[in-house]
Amino acid sequence: MSPRPRPKLVVFDLDDVLVEYQRERRVEVLARAVGAPPATVVEALFKSGLETKNDRGELGLEDYLDAVRRRHGVDIPLEAFVDARRQSMRLHREVLQLAERIAAQTTLALFTNNGQWLGRQLPKFFPELRPLFGTRMVTTGQLGLTKPDPQAFYACLSTLGFAPSSSLVIDDRIENVAGAQSAGLDAIHYASPPQLANELLLRGFNLEPVHAP
Repeated sequence: MSPRPRPKLVVFDLDDVLVEYQRERRVEVLARAVGAPPATVVEALFKSGLETKNDRGELGLEDYLDAVRRRHGVDIPLEAFVDARRQSMRLHREVLQLAERIAAQTTLALFTNNGQWLGRQLPKFFPELRPLFGTRMVTTGQLGLTKPDPQAFYACLSTLGFAPSSSLVIDDRIENVAGAQSAGLDAIHYASPPQLANELLLRGFNLEPVHAP
């Protein structure tokens, strides 16, 4: 396969790309914090659709937690909610290393189906992200649109100031890859660090280690 043009913008997904996210761990931590069965937490956050509304920006974090309390009788302190998300994620070091190796050759950004609050917390959770991504950490909660809607990708690029034709998305969900491609972006369906490295090489990136001067 011949090399593709090197993109001017590379947009990484968060969950299960840049970080390994364990929803079961998040539920377990929350259940322990509020003294409720895990099944009750799953019902209150996920099956209720409230998490999705937060991801879409229809509910801010405080309104989200208030709705969980009123509708399901589960009182989750804000600090416990944030901490459970932190404990459920582990930085994917091999993917971060690839991001570090291409950072001087393109602009890096992050785009995630999550509430706006998580975008504000990420630099605190993972200080390693700030030098690479700066303030280019976009959440669907701030846009009011979620992946895989092509309009979500248009809105993300508008926020970042790049055109679809010069942008690349890396995502672990095939439906999000299809949505990005429908919006005119190049896209990689992430499976593993070695597979991602091969895809980046095909797009003209040099993946040699970056040495400090």
